[in-house]
Amino acid sequence: MNELATLPLHDLLDRVAAPAPTPGGGAVTAVAGALGAALAEMVAALPRTRQNAVAEREALDLVRPALAAARARLERLATLDCDAFDRLRAAARLPKASDADKTARLAALADATKDATLVPLETARVCADVLQLMETVAGAGNRAASSDLFVAIGLVRTAAEGAAASVRANLETVDDPTFAQTSTRRISATLDDVTQSAHTAIGLLQG
Repeated sequence: MNELATLPLHDLLDRVAAPAPTPGGGAVTAVAGALGAALAEMVAALPRTRQNAVAEREALDLVRPALAAARARLERLATLDCDAFDRLRAAARLPKASDADKTARLAALADATKDATLVPLETARVCADVLQLMETVAGAGNRAASSDLFVAIGLVRTAAEGAAASVRANLETVDDPTFAQTSTRRISATLDDVTQSAHTAIGLLQG
């Protein structure tokens, strides 16, 4: 599959709107997270900081590369989500004429479902990391760009919650209690981090 990040915006929107299973919600959440990270990166790069203090400039310069790396990873995760769904769909179409076919098909489905769960798990985790970085941007960034950062926080928080919905949907069909329990704990902890960082960042913006 072509990298979604290389598509013109209009083409990407057409792809999402098309009556096809991919790109779906998982890919869109990663794109939304990448957009939020990009907005935060922009605010961090503005020449003026909150108080034009040297420490603020140093703090913003420190988080910018991390925001850029997170944005790039989220771009990649959008495509990986589509790839994972395609593998899941291919597994579902495997033959089931014989007992051996059925066994192989079930094993392929189990593996593909786990892969399809791990991608949004990572998407949510990267979004949590981005929101933690936004705490610095909210505290040191130019106040004139506060509305931009509010949008960024909303996008990334929603992306994390959307990724969590994908994780939970996939776990409903996972017949591996250990994997399901571990994934559930991971996504719950990640969403706790998301909520805390978003709350902190908004408080800093309003302070």
